[in-house]
Amino acid sequence: MKVAKFLMASCLWPTLLQAAPVPRDTAHLLSVAGSSSWVSRHGSVMVLDIAANGQIHGYFVNNAPGKGCRGVPYTLDGRMKGGEIAFQVRWRNGVADCMAETQWRGHVQPSRNGGLEIVAEWQRTSIAAAAVPGDDAQKGMDLFTHLGLPGLQASIRP
Repeated sequence: MKVAKFLMASCLWPTLLQAAPVPRDTAHLLSVAGSSSWVSRHGSVMVLDIAANGQIHGYFVNNAPGKGCRGVPYTLDGRMKGGEIAFQVRWRNGVADCMAETQWRGHVQPSRNGGLEIVAEWQRTSIAAAAVPGDDAQKGMDLFTHLGLPGLQASIRP
């Protein structure tokens, strides 16, 4: 079932939805558990399996234009506590080794269309054995929209 969700999510391309920012102090506490699929504004897809204790495991497929390691699933691991989320992808699997790692830190919030979104800062660093001069970490911001596939349970608590 998880593979079917992942394959379906990988085939979908998002419509860019600009989300209204939700102030951090009023961002609702969201309880998210189970398996869910998300897509970034650049077309990357991730499938998260969030355990009741907050541990996250899943897969990430990079589809961002102009970036390496595209079109192949990579393992994703992380943690969620309340509405805060942190996860990382090491861009290495049995198909490709891009000698890099990306970490995301952000939060889950309601979107304007009534669903959920993840807003996260990311940092990509090289994990090459020999440091390359000038190979500084890259940084940016991502917005992931929930694809609305079954498995995501969200509730707003006071």
